[in-house]
Amino acid sequence: MSLADADGWRIVDERTPRPEPVHHGVDAELLDRVGAGEAPPTLRLWDRSERSVLIGRFQSYEDEVATSYVEREGITVVRRLTGGGAVYCEPGGVLTYSLAAPRDALPDDVTEGFRVCNEWVAAILRELGVDARHDPLNDIAGPDGKIAGAAQLRTADAVLHHAVLSHTLDAAEMVRVLRIGADKLSEKAVASAERAVAPVGTAVDATPEAVTDALREGFRERFGGADGSLTTEEVAGGERRAAERFATPEWTRRL
Repeated sequence: MSLADADGWRIVDERTPRPEPVHHGVDAELLDRVGAGEAPPTLRLWDRSERSVLIGRFQSYEDEVATSYVEREGITVVRRLTGGGAVYCEPGGVLTYSLAAPRDALPDDVTEGFRVCNEWVAAILRELGVDARHDPLNDIAGPDGKIAGAAQLRTADAVLHHAVLSHTLDAAEMVRVLRIGADKLSEKAVASAERAVAPVGTAVDATPEAVTDALREGFRERFGGADGSLTTEEVAGGERRAAERFATPEWTRRL
């Protein structure tokens, strides 16, 4: 099975940032609509409008997030639909993409499904000059650390795969925002964070826009697809889901 087996990919390149909760509402909306056959399989490349922390569906808000700091600084925290770990995101510092595909476009084996969804990205990064590879289960990595982390949610009829790819890294701020270890902000903690993440911007001279362009065109070359946009109904559904779920403390702080 391959992403190429899904017919009629729609490629949505959203350069106008949306609030973080709305993006996750749109992901949920597309997952349901693709599963119901109401929307084509969709690759969505998107930007955010604010600093944010994404925590996995099953993570503890208090354990993963430096709560006093993010609340004081006005950093948005969103609990994803998918599992995985916490990620700190800055506008322009990370690239984010989502795939909403029919369930039969991916192997039933979860490990193989992550490989299928990550390897095309790693291949495009190698074409740009980044020494990237799929790192099981769900990462894209290079010799110097993690480049991107991905997460998935599978329903009976569809799969949502989304990933955050690091372009630049403010390691000191990441240490302030996330509870990385028990120690307070220190040179040692910052150095450890820098070693754990390998931003694309430190490996090649390519802007976030250039990397996004390469991902869009590289996907099209491999799997086909036509440029498109979200429908009014999809955006409205994403905004509704954000208001009802992803922007609420009941969802974000439920664990």
